[in-house]
Amino acid sequence: MSGTTERTTVFKAPRGGVMTREVGVISGELELLTAAEPDGTLVLRIRYAGAAEWYTVDGGPFRLHDPRDHEVLHEVLVSLLHRPQP
Repeated sequence: MSGTTERTTVFKAPRGGVMTREVGVISGELELLTAAEPDGTLVLRIRYAGAAEWYTVDGGPFRLHDPRDHEVLHEVLVSLLHRPQP
């Protein structure tokens, strides 16, 4: 997929974990992968940190208005998913 950009970040899941299409909720130390296609399609995948298998984050389809927004959106998603626990 020429022109696709990917970003990954390891974080600790929020209380309640992250919902995936394939296996339901996962929690603990996770890794978020965002991939932006040149047409603006945004793919969100998640896995247990260091694991081989990626899961699809529930929701979507996701689309960026401008593929150049990918890096900022990735950081916003990590900030939302790695929020402090009360």
